[in-house]
Formats: sequence, C-alpha cells, structure tokens
Amino acid sequence: MTGAEHPALSRRDFYARLKELALPIAFQQFMLAAVSAGDAAMLGFVSQDALAAVSLAAQIQFVENLFLGALVSGATIIMAQYQGRGDRQMVRRVFHLILRYAAGIGLLFFGAALLAPRLLMGIFADEETLISIGSAYLRLAAPSYLLTGISQCWLCVMKTTGRAKWSAAISSFAMGLDTVLNAIFIFGLFGVPPMGARGAALTTSISRAVELLLVLWDARAAKDVPLQRAQLFRLDLGLERDFWRYSFPVLLNHLVWGLGTTSCSAIIGHLGGEITAANSIAAVIKNVILCFTRGVANGGGILLASVLGAGELESARICGRQLSRLSVLCGLCSGGLVLLVGPPVSRSMVLNDAARHDLRFMLYICAFYLLTQSVNIVVVNGIFHAGGDTRFDAYSVAVTMWLIIIPLAMTAAFWWRLPPLTVYFILSMDEAVKIPWVYIHYKKYKWVNNITQQNGLQV
Repeated sequence: MTGAEHPALSRRDFYARLKELALPIAFQQFMLAAVSAGDAAMLGFVSQDALAAVSLAAQIQFVENLFLGALVSGATIIMAQYQGRGDRQMVRRVFHLILRYAAGIGLLFFGAALLAPRLLMGIFADEETLISIGSAYLRLAAPSYLLTGISQCWLCVMKTTGRAKWSAAISSFAMGLDTVLNAIFIFGLFGVPPMGARGAALTTSISRAVELLLVLWDARAAKDVPLQRAQLFRLDLGLERDFWRYSFPVLLNHLVWGLGTTSCSAIIGHLGGEITAANSIAAVIKNVILCFTRGVANGGGILLASVLGAGELESARICGRQLSRLSVLCGLCSGGLVLLVGPPVSRSMVLNDAARHDLRFMLYICAFYLLTQSVNIVVVNGIFHAGGDTRFDAYSVAVTMWLIIIPLAMTAAFWWRLPPLTVYFILSMDEAVKIPWVYIHYKKYKWVNNITQQNGLQV
C-alpha cells in the first residue's frame, strides 16, 4: 500500500479523527482517575492513616503498570502503523506476543503482593501503622494485578482497530462498579461490615475481574482479534526482535521514570504522615486533570502512527505540528484547573492543620508542573512514539530525573534537612528541565518514520 492511495489529511479531517480517538480514551482515563479520586476521598473520611497507607501501597500497582504500559505502548506503535497499512494479520501476531508477556508480569506481581506485602510496604514507609494497613490492602488487591495485565492487552487492540468507544465503555463500567462497591465495603452499607482500606482492595479485585469478563465477551462477539492458543505459545524470533526494538526503549523509559516517581514517593513518605497525606491528594488531583491530555497524546499518537504507516510522511509532519500546538493548550488548561478545583477539594478532606497547610502550597506547584508535563506527554508519548522514536524519552528522563532531580531532592531532604515543601518543589521540576531538550529533538524530525518499511515484519 503506497502513500498515493492515502490522501493527506485536511485540518478538519485531522481534528475529526482525533476527536473520535482522543475523547473515548480521555474518558477512559478519567474514569480510572475518578476511581482513584473516589478511593482517596472515601478513605480520607475514614482516617488520615488509611489514606496515606493506601496511597503508598498503590505504588505496587503503579510499578506493574510501568511494565504493562511499556508493552501496550510498544504494541500500539507497531499495531497502529500496520493497521494504517491494512495488515490485520500482523496486528493479531503482535497481540498474542504482548498477551504472553502481560500474563507473566501479572502473575509475578500477584505473587509478590500476596506473599510478601510487609516487605513491599517497608520500602515506602517507616511507621508500623502505615505498614500494617498497607499490607492488608495488598493481600486483598493481589488478584487484580493478574487480571489487569490480561485485560489491558485486549483494550489496547480495541483502540488501535477503531473500537476506542467500546474500550472506554467497558473500562468505564468496571470503574463505575468499583466506585459503588467501594462505598459499600469501605463504609459498611446494606449490612456489610465496614472494612476501610481492606474494602477498597476487595472492590479493586472484583471490578478488575468484571472488566476482564466483559473484555473476553466482547472479543468473542466482535472477532477482531480471536485468541488462538497455537499463536499464543508460538515463538517467532523475527517478530520478537522487531517488537523489542521499539518496545525496549519504552520499557526502559517507563522503568526509569516510574522507579524515579516511586523513589519520589518514598522520599515524601519518609518525611512524615502529614506531607504524605497531602501528596496523595495532590497526586489524585493531578491524575484526574491530566486525563484529557493523555487522551490527546494516546489518540494523537494512534492517528499519527496510522498516517506514517500509510506512507504519508508530509501529512505526518502537519499532524505533528498540530499536536504540538495542542500540547501547549492542554498545559495551560490543566494548570488553570488545578488552581480552580484544588482549594475546594482540599477543604473537603479530613486532614489536620499541618497537612492542609502543605496541600495548599503544593497545589500552586502542581499548576506549574502540569503545564510542563502536558507539553511533554503529548510531544514525547504521542508524536515521538508514533514514529518509533522511543529512545529519546528514556535518555531524557534518565538525565533529568536520576542525575539531577532525585540526587538533589535526597540531598535536600536527608542531608540539608530542608522543609518538606521545598523538597516537593525540587521533585516537581523534572518536566520543566526536560522541555528545552524536547523542543530541540522535535525539530530534528526523527519521528517522521514509517517503521513498516524498516523492521522486516512484512508478511
């Protein structure tokens, strides 16, 4: 299939197709973030310790999502380009490959959370109360770690094959169920004994099980990517090599960034319960507000990858320019929303005076952080990754986070003994430091790349 068979996208067509992809993905992201926000809000009404402990325990799920996210991101790059070329067989082959890895990752985290929860919690907290509550949470949440990996593979395929709305609908239903069950099990409604943090963990496992059942039912009905057992256990060295060519840098970046973020949480966790509780609320607010930006990045990346896979390189340049402009608008809107909704949310939480004081100042820092992060998410995760330009992200994060921000924050926290809010400000500067580097790399246009013509996966 040649580029001549695919007329360049007009601006109107670009925004129309972006809307079809971005809005369902953004809504799906919003539901995920809303559930986290609901968990935090409900636990905030239980106790400050329950809120802080669960926010730290949730770092285990966060680390698992780093691995799953790398698999899904790498698969999306390749599947979207082959979808744009019309090669459905290659889409199916990549799907079975990532399903095999995702099941293995899910099994590993399931075992760790079930068998060694106190060891895991000891990484993030010193206080026995937080470790005890968090350990109980991890044991009950452990099955969700196995279920999530499998369902995410099918949801990824649904997005890349033009069924983003159904992917969002399934995920949103499961998350809505999670919210309802949270209220029942956390507070003990309808005769159910109140379970607090353990209730939040139980509902997470139940909702993930429902999500997987719905995904499997939909996959069987749609027959887009049928599960083939022979294909699942088939080792294709050529496909493995080419998949990891683009996926390994994404995995490396996710690990570098994710472990850095986890280290930041650990630093905050060792500074006291007040700053930890305030940080957990600030993190929820940031995640909710970033949903639209992530939708634009993911939807724009899928659209751009399909244009590149169709061989329309000049049209891809135009799409990239339009996405980069949208990134700035996303950043301005995100920062403004923090300042708008942050104060009323903070007033509604059950916090002591010290934690409330910390949260009030953290919101101003978050506004600037989201401005810079939005630009980087759309440009790096959307534009660069669409063309297989995945190495830059890993390099830039390694330098900014591990060579600059984390060493400086650890020195400030444990050597200089600076105030916790100062440490938090330092930890929030990684995205700002990266922006000039991102802009320079964008102008090199290494992301204008049709990988279906290079990676040898043609069949």
